[in-house]
Amino acid sequence: MTITKDQFLAMPTTDYSAARDDLRTGDILLFHSTEIGSQLIEMATNSLWSHAAFIWRVPSVDRVLLLESLDTVGVRAIPMSTRVNGNSANPTPYKGRLLVSRHADFPEDPGVDKLRAMTEFALDRVGYPYSFAELHQIAFRIALGFAGKIVSGRIDQKDQFICSEYLAKCFEAVGIKIAPDIEGFIAPADIANDPKVVAKFSLATDPG
Repeated sequence: MTITKDQFLAMPTTDYSAARDDLRTGDILLFHSTEIGSQLIEMATNSLWSHAAFIWRVPSVDRVLLLESLDTVGVRAIPMSTRVNGNSANPTPYKGRLLVSRHADFPEDPGVDKLRAMTEFALDRVGYPYSFAELHQIAFRIALGFAGKIVSGRIDQKDQFICSEYLAKCFEAVGIKIAPDIEGFIAPADIANDPKVVAKFSLATDPG
């Protein structure tokens, strides 16, 4: 998926409540933030995206969850509505723009075995810390890249994750591999740039 900023900002938006029934397990949520720290990530990776997470439907209790690794809390599962709209404890909606996308190889029905493997990997790591060490290595590699130097070899943290590495490893459990960039790590931009990741719609907070 290659999408310019102008194309993204020109997309019509769909309110979360209207989009909810169309969201599927494995759908990818990409974040374009207005906050300074996130904008630095976007600038450093030359992309629109500062964060990536994926959607997990639980039909038995009619819940739509978002699984993500966040710098402030580590790996977590959170109601999608809370992440987008806020809730009574934290009423501030997400500040920025959101894009729902879908990997072409992620099946609508992954099957029991694949879904179990992904569930076990994803949920067994809830509570794992965010990988600040990896984030520092990424910043170092980006700085070297600006100087024309490339450090080869993929960063591969086993017990700590940045958002995009957590997503990529969860997808590996269902046989989907997202390639790292030439510096050896997976940033949100690399997920968005995968040719099999297709933009579905721009997601907006519910009015009021």
